[in-house]
Amino acid sequence: MDTSTGPRPAPLRIVADSAVIRAILADPGYTVPDPGRGAPPRTMHWLRQNVARFSNGTDHARRRELAESLLRPLDPARLRAAARDQTSAVIDEAGRHPFNVMSRVARRVPGLVLAAALGCTDPELLLGHLAPMAAVYQPGPADPAAADGSVARLAELLPGGPDELMAARIGLLIQAYDATAGLIGNAVVAGIGAGRPGPAAELVAQVLRADPPARATRRVTPSGETIALDLTVAGDDPAGHLAFGYGQRLCPGSAHAIALAEGAVQPLLERCRWTGAAIGYPEPSALRVPELLELAER
Repeated sequence: MDTSTGPRPAPLRIVADSAVIRAILADPGYTVPDPGRGAPPRTMHWLRQNVARFSNGTDHARRRELAESLLRPLDPARLRAAARDQTSAVIDEAGRHPFNVMSRVARRVPGLVLAAALGCTDPELLLGHLAPMAAVYQPGPADPAAADGSVARLAELLPGGPDELMAARIGLLIQAYDATAGLIGNAVVAGIGAGRPGPAAELVAQVLRADPPARATRRVTPSGETIALDLTVAGDDPAGHLAFGYGQRLCPGSAHAIALAEGAVQPLLERCRWTGAAIGYPEPSALRVPELLELAER
């Protein structure tokens, strides 16, 4: 029996030509879906309405500059070293017992390091609020109100300031949560597959080309059609991969995300072995991030 309450939305048209995707991302006539206006302060709707990620035109330019101003003082080399040290501490704590890289490292270390660098008063407490926020950050069927309390809590834990600056700090942490975790997990998987993996920087670069965590993004055409852009198609395109976007919407934190991933991946591959446990991935989505990736110290 059909229990549906209405017609299902038509699937989005997918653009899978890297040259066409670059042209779309460089064209201001193609916009991101509008998140609306006037949401109550310190809610997920408020966050979407105040970050560069969901903004267009002059709003996007202004908010992107705020995000860049927060990232500019952060030295990627120091982030890499901090991620390496924290990952090494996780391995030390586990001893020779198996541990899930995703829960113990990939979804913890980047957030802890970046939160501290952005002036958070309690990075460990903040970390517990990133998962519910990341789950509803992108518009979709999930109710964003489920994470409203986490937005309000992060506003207390991070340095104050105007709404857009506060939103920029929170947005950087959310966007680093899933995507950087995927970059770490996929690079470790690539290293396992290689048998004798090369340097962490090479594996991270390989993943960005061949197995990026961010798989797709959406745009609204000048005629009002919402389309999906396949970010996995660039591969070894001489023009470069699309894992961090392109043009004016190129991720402002790409160098920082790469540094965090390299710092975490290096000790994992140098000191650990794969236990042979199945490497689990969730159902297909806009992100490719392992759920289970079990290693143990050699």
